[in-house]
Amino acid sequence: MRKKSTPKLRIKNLPRFLTFSVMSLILIVMITMSLFFLMTKMVEIFNTQKQILQTSSSANLSQTNTPKAETVTTSNTANQNTKTDTSSSDSDPMADIKSRLRSGDTAGIKVVFLTFDDGPSEHTDELLDMLNEYDAKGTFFTTLHDNDNAKAMYRRIIDEGHTLANHTSSHDYSLYNNPEAFLADVDLLDQFQKTITGQTESSYVFRFPGGSTNSNTACVEAILSRGWNYSDWNVSSGDGCSAPPPSDEIAAMIIEGCRENDVSVVLSHAELKESSREAMPIVIETLQAEGYLFLPMEKDYIYPRHLEV
Repeated sequence: MRKKSTPKLRIKNLPRFLTFSVMSLILIVMITMSLFFLMTKMVEIFNTQKQILQTSSSANLSQTNTPKAETVTTSNTANQNTKTDTSSSDSDPMADIKSRLRSGDTAGIKVVFLTFDDGPSEHTDELLDMLNEYDAKGTFFTTLHDNDNAKAMYRRIIDEGHTLANHTSSHDYSLYNNPEAFLADVDLLDQFQKTITGQTESSYVFRFPGGSTNSNTACVEAILSRGWNYSDWNVSSGDGCSAPPPSDEIAAMIIEGCRENDVSVVLSHAELKESSREAMPIVIETLQAEGYLFLPMEKDYIYPRHLEV
């Protein structure tokens, strides 16, 4: 008999096995690479975050040591300024108005400067009594009057808070032809006023006799070079003539003129003209009721000028 041969074992599923093995290997490799890539990114992120935290800590430390101190200093300075401003405002309720008069930012304010030329006279007392009654201040552009009554008036003007201003000693228009003589005339009154009142400083407020248009550029420049401020007017009482209008007409002219301006400088000769003195209570009562303030002039305010150089 023929001996039966053992049949050879055939691996029918080999292709599937190989395919599975290869795919598994590829998958393992991909997973490994993904894990490696992920770990690398995590390390980078960790290092970056660490650097950010270190930088932030350094910045915070620097800010803690320096800028906070500056902030405190600034805050303290601001507080000091606030206290100073408040103190200044408390000590002078007119501080804001005065600041605006110096800057020229006067829109909407109601300020009247009553100015009286050519005194003192034997009637200056009456005028001062009126101003005191209404708590109104004025500015007196005086000339030189060397008598006991005038000397008392120079002092009273100062003592009661009005401005003692300069209108030259002699009120002589011919001095405009000689600026040196003109300045000497101004200085003579200035020294006389200071001697009588005991003041060491002038008001440095000046008015040219007849107004600045009657003077000239040389005299204006001479006044300014001495540190004086000069003022003309933008409201006239109409009393500069020999026969001034009656008091009611003068009062009406002044009141209507002031209503047209934020800041009014009123030209008056009330120390010399009775009708002007009689008009003053009407003017003050009417305008005060409308909210106007009657202030004395100061050297650093801005005033109307008819001649500028």
